[in-house]
Amino acid sequence: MSEEKIQVYGYRWLVLLLFMLVNITTQILWITFAAVTIPAQAYFGGVDELSIFLLSAIFMIVYIPDTFLASWLIDKYDFKIGCGIGAVLIAIFGFLRFFAGPDYSLMLIFTIGIAIGQPFIMNSITKLSGNWFPKSERTTATGLGTLSMFVGILLGVLLTPFLIVGNDLSLMLLIYGILSLVIGVLFIVFAKSRPLTPPTSEPISEKVLMFEGLKKLFTNKSFLILVFLYFLGLGIFNMLTTYIQVILTPKNPAVFDETFAGIVGGIMLLGGIFGAIVISALSDKFQKKVVLIIISVAIAAVSLFIFAFVTDEITLMLTAFLFGFGLLGAAPIALEYAVDITKPVPEASSNGILMMVGQIGGIVFILGLADFTLPSGDYLPALLFEAILITVSLVSSFFLKRVK
Repeated sequence: MSEEKIQVYGYRWLVLLLFMLVNITTQILWITFAAVTIPAQAYFGGVDELSIFLLSAIFMIVYIPDTFLASWLIDKYDFKIGCGIGAVLIAIFGFLRFFAGPDYSLMLIFTIGIAIGQPFIMNSITKLSGNWFPKSERTTATGLGTLSMFVGILLGVLLTPFLIVGNDLSLMLLIYGILSLVIGVLFIVFAKSRPLTPPTSEPISEKVLMFEGLKKLFTNKSFLILVFLYFLGLGIFNMLTTYIQVILTPKNPAVFDETFAGIVGGIMLLGGIFGAIVISALSDKFQKKVVLIIISVAIAAVSLFIFAFVTDEITLMLTAFLFGFGLLGAAPIALEYAVDITKPVPEASSNGILMMVGQIGGIVFILGLADFTLPSGDYLPALLFEAILITVSLVSSFFLKRVK
């Protein structure tokens, strides 16, 4: 039976939309305090900057051990229950953050609760697309699910400063708490694991157990290349978005202030959103995942080299857009490609490992940034080193298997 004769349900778009809303909300909750560090310090009674940074960094730290439990539950109990666990945790603890008030310790505990829920959301992207979408739409579905992460980060950075009054974060915490609760309830009520009939004529292969699947993943050379790509790509992206101001300011202290840094960071995210849409659509149309991964990584490498040297505002914004377009545009294709080359390993296992190494990369590059600065405070060596690493990852991508 051809794919055209398979019934595909319009409800798939509602399920995808619900997933995207949960993912957007999760990222808003993650980036909340990074966008208002100084007011947050005052709100929590004068805690240091590292304490505020921890409220964001804890998401990356928790992701590493939690991803295995999340992937196992998603694989065992399917999309609705697996992702639903994350939606419930994020709804409850996102709402409870309002009641923590200026108690930093309580806020950290509730933030950890949200962080525990995050892998249940992010590791289920390919499970959703595999359950609900035909093969000709899967990369697009994964791309839309992935870009919702970037939309959430962008909204969190742009909206949060406008929702606080002086140093009082209460209104912002209440609004985000209600948002997380409402979206969580909508997901639980309306999301479904899978349609009545599968969206593809592909034979359903029996999934392997998680630990056997992990063994298969780490003996697959192409998958290991993807692990390397995700470690470098997401790690470098997390570092750049976290420290965009301190990277840009030494280039031109009189011009590149906090506002300009925010604009450049936002443009980088917009490039990622645009790239995830365009490159995913091209992948579904032409079924050339490896070629598009190579092109995307090449765009990221070239643009980062230029970004490291230029001091012109327009060129910086253009190269930031292209860097986001190439690097983040490759992410959903890599997730779907990983599913293709690792069958019958469950989707959530390969998805979870790639997301996890991206979080590890973020921690490594953020902590190691200070080791690559000039005495003047210029981060040119750090940017060049990262551009070289992306170029190395580009070379490694040529060794991926040529499979559709």
